[in-house]
Amino acid sequence: MTAPVATAGRVAEVFYSLQGEGVTAGAPAVFIRLQGCSVGCAWCDTKYSWDAGAGSEVECRALVEEAAAFPCRRVVVTGGEPLESPLFTPLVAALSERGFPIEVETSGTLAPPPETPRPIQWNVSVKLSGSGVAAERRINPAAIAAFLDRETWWKFVVTDDGDVAEVLRLAERFALPRERILLQPEAIRREDLIARSPWVAETCTRHGFRLSPRLHVLLWGARRGV
Repeated sequence: MTAPVATAGRVAEVFYSLQGEGVTAGAPAVFIRLQGCSVGCAWCDTKYSWDAGAGSEVECRALVEEAAAFPCRRVVVTGGEPLESPLFTPLVAALSERGFPIEVETSGTLAPPPETPRPIQWNVSVKLSGSGVAAERRINPAAIAAFLDRETWWKFVVTDDGDVAEVLRLAERFALPRERILLQPEAIRREDLIARSPWVAETCTRHGFRLSPRLHVLLWGARRGV
């Protein structure tokens, strides 16, 4: 029996800003943060999105209309872990029908649903051991293989050379294309971001990776909804 399609779900927040991370950093976008995440990274800066029962109940149609009211046609669906939300699949389908370019921020612990539209940019942030998440929870080989067949960028949050060595091992294990790997400094505070970014930049040039900034942290610090 086919599961019923969700028409509503819980949302942590919706806001309009600049994409702060990844390959499209600096692009205006509407952010839809779905509620719920069971991954539980120690350094997560959106822990308010973890509880699947928190946030606000929103109808899918109303959520799309809210996004359409902003002066932008790019949407970033994030979380939490958005693929855990029953609202995810109907939401991206509705956004795609309205002509929105869509980015999805995910941990890569769940495979992309096969029915999701193909023209989605997947920003997959596979968690390293420094996240405090057990390996069997944060590394899902089948999901990673499924993302390799999609328009995917691989983002890793790093703090030291040990993290970089772990990235290199994962890249070799799963044949991740180096030109699609981004390293991002772990930093919630502006001063930490500034201090760590030169080292990450040098590491990227050494290994042929891209640098992912955290523009929202650089511009506004540790604020919610930017």
